[in-house]
Parts: sequence; C-alpha cells; structure tokens
Amino acid sequence: MVDATKVVLAKKEVTYGTDSVPTAAANAILTRNYSAKPIELDRVERNLDTRIYGAEATVPGAKRQTLAYEVEIAGSGAAGTAPAWMELLEGCGMTAAVLAAGESATQGFALPGVEPTSLTHHHYMSDQRRRTIGSVGTFTMDFTAGAYPFIGFNWIGLLPVATPFDKSAPAAVNLARWRQPVEVSTEQTEMTLDGYVPIFRSFNLDAAVTTAFRNLVGRRYVRRGGHAISATAVVEAPDIAVKDYLQRLSSGDLVTFDLTHGTVAGNIIELAAPKVQITDITESEEDEILMWTIQMAFTVDGGSPDLTIIAK
Repeated sequence: MVDATKVVLAKKEVTYGTDSVPTAAANAILTRNYSAKPIELDRVERNLDTRIYGAEATVPGAKRQTLAYEVEIAGSGAAGTAPAWMELLEGCGMTAAVLAAGESATQGFALPGVEPTSLTHHHYMSDQRRRTIGSVGTFTMDFTAGAYPFIGFNWIGLLPVATPFDKSAPAAVNLARWRQPVEVSTEQTEMTLDGYVPIFRSFNLDAAVTTAFRNLVGRRYVRRGGHAISATAVVEAPDIAVKDYLQRLSSGDLVTFDLTHGTVAGNIIELAAPKVQITDITESEEDEILMWTIQMAFTVDGGSPDLTIIAK
C-alpha cells in the first residue's frame, strides 16, 4: 500500500537532461491538485500476418513522464526578490527574473534562439519517489473573485536511465519560500483593459506553450517551441457610452492590459501587456446583470513583449 501523501521538488538543470538533484530543504514546492503519469509510452507493434486471431505482444518504447500541479500566486515577501514560482516559469520559456534591488522582479518570455531552461523534478507519493529529467512545460493563470489566484503547470520530461523509481522517503520539506496569497477582491485587485477598469468576475490566461517529445536515433529530448497567449475575462458589461469594447472587437484595434494584485510591498503581482486584441465577446446573465465574456489574444505586434510579470 502507498499512502497518497505528496511532495514535489524541482530545480533548474545546468545541462539539459542531467539530474540537478533538487532537495527538500531548498527546492520544495507548495502544490495543490498534484497529479502524475509515472510512465507514458508508445507501443511498438510488429503487425505480422499470421494464421491465428488475437492480440500480439508489443514492445514498450519512447518512455516519458508527465505531471501537473498548481501553485498559489503570491510575492516573495520582499520587494526585489523573485517569488519561487518564477523559477518554474523559466521551465515554460520565460527568462530568469531581472531584479531591481528593493523594488521588483521582472520576467517575460525569452526570445527565439535563447538556450531554453529545463527542470529536474523529484516527486513523491509517500515513500515512492519518481524522478523526471529534462522537464519543460506550459502554464495557465487564474484570478477569480473570492478565491486565491494560482498558476497551473503541465510538464513533460524524460525518465532517467538509472532508477527512475525507488523507495525513498523525502526529507523534511522547507516551504518558507512560499508566501500566503491574498484573495482576489475589490480591495486587492484591479484590472485595466483599454484604459478602463471593468468590474470583473474572473480573468484566466493560457500561455499555450508548445511541447513535443522527440525520440530520434542519437537523441531523446522534449522540445519546447513557441507560445500564443490567450486570455478570457468575465466582466459586467460596461455602459457602451463609457467604454465601447464592441467597437474594439469590430475594428481589431490593439489595446493595453494590466492586472495588479496585492497592495503590500513584497506581495504585489502585476501582469502587463501593451498590445492585446479583443477577439470575441459573448453575453450571459448573472443575477439579472448583463455579463460579457471577453476573449483576448496577447500579441507581439511590432516586437512588443506579449506578457510581462512583475513582482513588487
């Protein structure tokens, strides 16, 4: 019997696919909704013509591992120090955080051609350890009124040749890097879209980073490709004389976006995008109030960054 008690450790790799040996003292992650598929594989079939009916044995190949979890969005507790989750975002194609002492940590997507970052995961179900090397992934972000904001990660990585699974209980974890978030609320959160501050129910972002397992003669690895950020905001429909989002949808204009969450230094998170395009608006009703679900694309028009994350 294996108890369903979960511990996840992750650390950046110096060399792709070389175990960076994360530790419970320095690299533990405060997760929620953790799940994993310890082995994902293809089946190599022979497809022989035989004189009998029935299934033929296959050979397992192209072995890899997937895992997913969520982490809460909060600051590091000190302005100018990057929150722990920014290191995880590096494994999804973002750069290392640029620090301004005592002020902020800023992160955006790396340009094409920049050497990608990969992670080693050691994750445990009770005393059953699974090791994943060369992990890369994608992420989503969720800011919903009355709840804590969070990032959802989905990873794919390689199984190490030696001991991908063993009986090894984790050491005592240190989760001091993970701070208490604040609720998404009127007092703590503000979203601005095209210079207007809508009343909103939720904001969800999907980075849509492409990942692909590549199994070739001479090299086996997980390729991280491009990304195309989309987002959805559920808002109370504004007075059209005050803010005409329908016109923006019709014209295809690019507009600015900003979401700031938190008010205390060390626990303020900002998402900024200079060139967002409204791509769809659908209507619904909530408590007899007209609601709009606004779909957006975060563009890189003219070479602008599509998303900048700032921890202040």
